[in-house]
Amino acid sequence: MINNSPMVEKAAAFVGRHKAAVTLTGGVLGAALGIYSDEARAVIAWTWSHVIAGGTLVTLAVAGVFSLAWWARGLTERRRELRREVVRQFFDIHADDFEEDLPSDNAVIGRQLWYLERTTESSDLVVLLHGLGLDADDFRPFMNVARQHTAAITLFGHNVEEARDNRYRPIGMALHADLISGAINNLQRQYPYKRLTLVGFSVGCDMLFQLAELWRDHPERQPKIRSMLLLDPNINHSTMVISGKVARLNPEQPLAELKRIAQVPEELVEFQNFCEYLHKISGKDLCQVQRYAADLWAYWEPDGQYELFFQRLERVRAISDTTRVFFSMHFEQRFNDVVARARQRGIRQVFDLRRVDHFEFCQDAFLKREIGALLRA
Repeated sequence: MINNSPMVEKAAAFVGRHKAAVTLTGGVLGAALGIYSDEARAVIAWTWSHVIAGGTLVTLAVAGVFSLAWWARGLTERRRELRREVVRQFFDIHADDFEEDLPSDNAVIGRQLWYLERTTESSDLVVLLHGLGLDADDFRPFMNVARQHTAAITLFGHNVEEARDNRYRPIGMALHADLISGAINNLQRQYPYKRLTLVGFSVGCDMLFQLAELWRDHPERQPKIRSMLLLDPNINHSTMVISGKVARLNPEQPLAELKRIAQVPEELVEFQNFCEYLHKISGKDLCQVQRYAADLWAYWEPDGQYELFFQRLERVRAISDTTRVFFSMHFEQRFNDVVARARQRGIRQVFDLRRVDHFEFCQDAFLKREIGALLRA
């Protein structure tokens, strides 16, 4: 049985009462559609196209809003980057920074340890240590473009401004390590939630070896380290061509001594590197640079011996989640010997050779690429 709804019943009654009018209207509409079918289709097409156009306009409007928001975000980020300038700062050196008494000739209390810093929102803090006689400014190009929060520490007495300052007299390598350890711990206290990476270039790697020994003897002073990157570390006296010459430098005759060192290179590229290096250290306190180099020379074994190097490397690896050691083409002749001895000790995926010159390790493009890869590992 069919159950008609009231609406259907009313419609049927209406059609019944006006059957003639409905029939006439239907006929007229049918004829009109037949006669003007092209026009009808055009009207339908016009209506549909405007509906589509309306949707397109809405889509374009939405896309425009998102594009504007993206551009504004980029502009804000660029302005924020401009505000993230490399800033020169310092740590005051206090008596309580040292666990042991200092020799009377190591006058560092009341002085300052300078460093460069560029803060970012990155969760990684990268601390950079420079080579012999250099300073934190060697890392400034990288710091300007680094995504990570970066800090580069200058060794005590290694700023040009300190070269003729009697308050910054030469100190030994062990005390340097003490000061750098305090600076690193200070930075980690300032940014306790950031992952710490230490990067050493050339003699900066020797400082990492010294720090590992210091923290082994004083574990309460050891910071939490995520990774370490060593760039052209010394192995033995064979890799200390410049350091060995500087260790025997007479600071009382700086010009004659620097000229003597400039005669060491046998190739044009090496000569260019030596001249650039000598130019950088010529404005520094050569007494301080010579004292540090002499300590370094005593720190290493003669040519052909590798035992101390691997002992020190193991200490570094013990305090770091990830450790990488890169050598430049300057160390190419010794690279295979190092890798062979490392494999005998079960050490793999640590060493690699990069087809760059020694001082190219400080270039911004290299550091940006390799530090980024290290932190992604």
